[in-house]
Amino acid sequence: MPISLPIASAPDTVRILRDVLGPAVAQGPILRRPRAGVLAERLRVDDRAVRCVRRLRRRYGDGPVLFRIPGRTLALVLAPDDVHRLLAETPVPFAAATGEKIAALTHFQPHAVLVTNPPLRAGRRELNEQALDSHQPVHRYGHRFVEVIRGELNDLSGTLGWDDFRAIWSRIVRRIVLGDGARDDVELTAQLDRLRADANWAQFGPSHDDLRARFLASMTQYVDKAEPGSLVEALDRRPEALDPAGQVPHWLFAFDAAGIALWRLLAVLGTQPSALRTIISEARHPEASPLLAEAGAAIQESVRLWPTTLVVLRQSTEDTDWRGLSAPAGTEFVIASSVFHRDDKALDFADRFEPAIWLDGRADGPWPLIPFSEGPAGCPGRNLVLLTTSTAVSYLADRYELDVDPTTRTKLRGAMPRTFNHAAIRIGLWPQATN
Repeated sequence: MPISLPIASAPDTVRILRDVLGPAVAQGPILRRPRAGVLAERLRVDDRAVRCVRRLRRRYGDGPVLFRIPGRTLALVLAPDDVHRLLAETPVPFAAATGEKIAALTHFQPHAVLVTNPPLRAGRRELNEQALDSHQPVHRYGHRFVEVIRGELNDLSGTLGWDDFRAIWSRIVRRIVLGDGARDDVELTAQLDRLRADANWAQFGPSHDDLRARFLASMTQYVDKAEPGSLVEALDRRPEALDPAGQVPHWLFAFDAAGIALWRLLAVLGTQPSALRTIISEARHPEASPLLAEAGAAIQESVRLWPTTLVVLRQSTEDTDWRGLSAPAGTEFVIASSVFHRDDKALDFADRFEPAIWLDGRADGPWPLIPFSEGPAGCPGRNLVLLTTSTAVSYLADRYELDVDPTTRTKLRGAMPRTFNHAAIRIGLWPQATN
């Protein structure tokens, strides 16, 4: 009989739930809860998670370490090599469509590739990659997307909070994903927000079937219209069995996380003049960097410092071997992103804003830095997200003075905080007298 992976003691299981999983669930894995974000920042929950995992490594070795809650076996990933293995060996034997993920995302995207297992998964993944031009440096409609972003960010003046900025970003996202006809469809975003709030509770959340039906019907209408120059026009609508329209809600969902990363980055740039000058210089000399490499590196660094996916989940479809120890089929593996991104014993830049790591090769080392995940289930929209967010930050940095509120300036003085509540940031955007 194979020897099992180490099983966390009852006190250590409590620590894992309290310091690693609990805060991620409390903050809202699908839609952030503003009040929980304030508390998470006050309690420095990501510092607690890093300390918890270090303690577990000392006690249990490389792990993963199993822990049990009623009806389920979970494993917290402790070793960097295991992160790479889990992501590389998706979807077999490590399914991205975990039970918890299916229970959550079914609330608003029941047929998305993230919650699809073989054999349909390959087709849905290909459908997404084709529409998003995953293997191209620039999306086929990239020039139009750039025009949309610049148009919506033009003529700003005043102090914005997160809700104000999110309203602007949501207009951009609706135009890019669904077309100009969706620009002012704030009800669609409100419907998605309500469904995402339900999804925070996974199978325990309320099931608003009528609301979901109306939301998905709206998605189908936009897909059928296929406005020229939108992502839904690029979507192959012929393979009905794959539910092409059912892939679109995730694009809207993922772009919301991109907006959070962008808002945090603007706060950092407003407090770091040298980094801001780099972005501005690139914006004013596009011939030297047509794909805005510096801005893209800064966006990736924002997501490294403050992951928008708090935990990455995989579920084994069979018994698996871990250095001679075994985990049973059905084990749900938990990768806490910030634990690896902010480990200052492994990374000398862990708590610095260091965009250069994405340009000089340091981010490609053996230690897992996974702002867009990796492997067969890595984000198919990575290049598109980098195009849109780097365009936005470049345009804003070049045209506006970034006047960050004093409280946020204090938070960003010195080492970057491991927990940083984006919803508390306020930034004055004042048009520059000259460009």
